[in-house]
Amino acid sequence: MASEDFKRGSSQQLFLPLAEPLQIKEDAEEFVSSCYFGIARAFLDHEKILKNSGRQVPRTKDLNLWLNAPVLRTRGGGVNSPFGGFTGSAGISANTSQGYTQAGFRAAVKKWLNDAFPDGSGGFVGLIDNLELIDVSSDAQRVMEEIRDPVLQLPGTRWVICGARGIARSVAATPRMNGVLSDPIDISPVPDSSIPHLIEARLRHYSVGDSSSAPVSAKSFEHIYEVSHQNLRDSLSYSQDFSFEMDPEFFLNGTPDDIEVAARAWLAELSMKYERDIRLQPRMWRLIDDLARIGGACSPGDHQDLGFNDRTHMRKNVVDLERFGLVTSSRDEADQRRRSIEMTSKGWLVHYSRSQGLINPTLPGFSC
Repeated sequence: MASEDFKRGSSQQLFLPLAEPLQIKEDAEEFVSSCYFGIARAFLDHEKILKNSGRQVPRTKDLNLWLNAPVLRTRGGGVNSPFGGFTGSAGISANTSQGYTQAGFRAAVKKWLNDAFPDGSGGFVGLIDNLELIDVSSDAQRVMEEIRDPVLQLPGTRWVICGARGIARSVAATPRMNGVLSDPIDISPVPDSSIPHLIEARLRHYSVGDSSSAPVSAKSFEHIYEVSHQNLRDSLSYSQDFSFEMDPEFFLNGTPDDIEVAARAWLAELSMKYERDIRLQPRMWRLIDDLARIGGACSPGDHQDLGFNDRTHMRKNVVDLERFGLVTSSRDEADQRRRSIEMTSKGWLVHYSRSQGLINPTLPGFSC
């Protein structure tokens, strides 16, 4: 870590992390406020190392009170804050922190950063994550351009911006962001063969005892990962749901084999429940199976490969699958005539139930 290099004396630049990742919002003003509050809290979190390294820090006692107290006590007719007093009545005043984020507070944070990290001698490192949650890339570009000056060019800060589906590259390519963001680094997905090793490492890191008694072992997770079509986020979500649904005593007393069997049975039951709750025409069921066969994604132009004579007939079936949450479709923002269709996590579970014959066709509602 960069902070460790500073402590060892191998670097003169002190870099310290913000406590939590920041998630981009379509409301740029709201996001800017969250960044400034995150930086202010970082001064509290890293007060000791900043002081020990001879850096200037704000009055952290007042800062802590201002950020966290529901009310502020006033002295001499004014409210005390870490960056000066505000006029008000004597006694106790509500902490109206949000009212000062537009001017005084932001100016104070900028001054603190200049004082603590003069001449580029380090700074706070913040993570701006999940850029893809702003579905339309043009909106993401707008938000990033709006936060360029108030956030991305703040002194004493460095920002790491993450986003899936290539959205980070499209944001960095706009003229206003030229020279502000470095060229994006493409990070490939974790190879499927490495998933068990990844989960084993995760268990070792977070375990407080014997990792073999974890709710979901690496082997169990591998099965969940396969059923969810190698979607890491969905697999982690299913693992969490399974862990919360079972009695804690089962994990404490059960063997790893018992837990693996239970995880497989739980996922199979969930898959069957989804299938039992859905009533589709045979042609719609066939479309789900065909979609799974080609990887779970297509466009209306693939209608012939999926056995349809025209796009309209295929579209009618897709609409019904969307209604049951088995697929999702979206338009290309650059060309509204283009549409992509993808199976959802629920769709993959239903396909798993059907492909494994988990429901006995002669006894509807009962599992084999």
